[in-house]
Amino acid sequence: MPAFYVMFTLVLFLLCLCFDGLMMGVDGHMPALQILVMGPWGIAFGLYQWFANPLLGLAILARRRFRRVALGAGLIALGLALSCLGIERLPDNRSYDFLPLTGFGPGYYLWTLAILLFCLGQGWWCRKVQTAQDMPRWRWFDVLLIAVLTSTIYVATKMPSLGVQIRSSDEPMEQVQAG
Repeated sequence: MPAFYVMFTLVLFLLCLCFDGLMMGVDGHMPALQILVMGPWGIAFGLYQWFANPLLGLAILARRRFRRVALGAGLIALGLALSCLGIERLPDNRSYDFLPLTGFGPGYYLWTLAILLFCLGQGWWCRKVQTAQDMPRWRWFDVLLIAVLTSTIYVATKMPSLGVQIRSSDEPMEQVQAG
């Protein structure tokens, strides 16, 4: 298992994008893929947990050459992921109201598990090896998973349902009718 921890981390990360990450309001939910794509918008609301994603990416890329730095970045990412448990309200991307966070979906748990698995694997290798050459090399499947993840994020940014539509201030906003 320790030799394949990067592969399992990437598989879990990709798998988490197929599920809901958050449950909000009465019947609301937010898919994990939407959270990944729209996450930087959370900075405006003081929600910095999204930064676990680039930290995990940095840790994966630095895992051989800078083993301890990669472990530190992974641990910070894990701390940010676990800090999601303290969130009480989130902005809804449709109504722009703040809705109560009622629970977490499988996407959140798989995401957190992916980061935890990376930290455990990296910690094991930090303790075991003396040089970067002793660390497991990139495997073709790792590179394939990174390509799939990159493609998934790219396609998600082009999806109309996940996009942000910016209107000019002259245009009237559409009224949502209850019914």
